[in-house]
Amino acid sequence: MTSPLSRCSLMITVLLCISAVMVTSEGPRVFKVGDEFQWRVPLQNDTSVYSHWASTNRFHIGDSLTFVYDKDSVMEVDKSGFYHCDASDPITAFDNGNSTFFLDRPGLFYFISGSDGHCTSGQRLIVEVMHIHHHQHHHDASLPPAMSPLSASSPSASGFDSDPDPSSSAASSSQLASFVLPFAALLIALF
Repeated sequence: MTSPLSRCSLMITVLLCISAVMVTSEGPRVFKVGDEFQWRVPLQNDTSVYSHWASTNRFHIGDSLTFVYDKDSVMEVDKSGFYHCDASDPITAFDNGNSTFFLDRPGLFYFISGSDGHCTSGQRLIVEVMHIHHHQHHHDASLPPAMSPLSASSPSASGFDSDPDPSSSAASSSQLASFVLPFAALLIALF
C-alpha cells in the first residue's frame, strides 16, 4: 500500500508532465510582421529590420503572418522577384492594409512591398517555415548575410486566405491526447 505522501508526489509529477506537454504542443501562431514597426519602409540606417525580425521568430506549418500597413502593399514573390525587387509577377498581392498569409508548407516564403522604391529601401522579408520535426539548420551560401535564412528550398504556390489549415490544430490535439490519456488512466487506477 502506498503512503499519502508518495501518492501526492506521484500526482504532482504527473501534473507537471501534463503541463509540460500542453506548453510544448501549442497550436498555430499568428505573427504580426515587424511587431510594432509593422510593414513599412525601414529607416535608412535600419534596412535589415525585417531580416532581424524573421531571425528572432520560429515559423511552423499552420502559423500565419499578418501584414499591417498604410498606403502600401504586400506581395509574395519568387526568389528572383525578391532579390531584384521585381513586383511584375507576384504569386499573390494585397493592398488592403491588413493582410494575413497562411504558412501552409515548409520552406522559404519571399515578400516585398509593391510600392515604388519600398523594396529597394529594405521593405522585404524572407520567412523560413520549419518542418514539423525539423531541428537541423543549414545556411544557404548564395544569400547575403543580412537576408540569410536558416535553410533553403524551392518556392511553391501558397496563399493568403481567411481559413487556416485545421489539420495542424488537429494534429496537436491528437498528440496531446496521446500523452494525457495514459496519465489520466494512471491517476484513476492509483486513487
